[in-house]
Amino acid sequence: MHAVRSPRLASGALVVAGALTLALAVGARAADEPVYSAAAGSITYRTYCANGHGSDARGEGYIAPTLRVKPTDLTQLAADNRGVYPEDKVRAAIDGRTEVRAHGSREMPIWGDIFTWPEEDSPERRAHVERKIGELVAYLSEIQAPADKR
Repeated sequence: MHAVRSPRLASGALVVAGALTLALAVGARAADEPVYSAAAGSITYRTYCANGHGSDARGEGYIAPTLRVKPTDLTQLAADNRGVYPEDKVRAAIDGRTEVRAHGSREMPIWGDIFTWPEEDSPERRAHVERKIGELVAYLSEIQAPADKR
């Protein structure tokens, strides 16, 4: 006797398997950890960072020659950190917790209030800023050069 396979049953099994794979992949992240779009971060980068760091993020933006401090090559952050992208350090440099001389002081960063917020701002504003920073951090992670490509 031959087993009869239903195409409907087979496609249902594929859907279940795909959903399980996706659930496991997402489950590897903390439940409350947001997922940020590197694609959206690339737009934010081009808008706020490329003038100094360059369109290729290597520190050669069109205003770089006018700056007293040469912009960092943002493609080498992982290579400069033993091959590990320093996400927390990058986030702190963007949001102003770590002062980067070329970015300006915490009170008046070069990008104004795009990546900072006054304490009295609304939770919605804070969430918006945190999302923008998360997207930018995700983009910078994506463009890291291999450690041996110096």
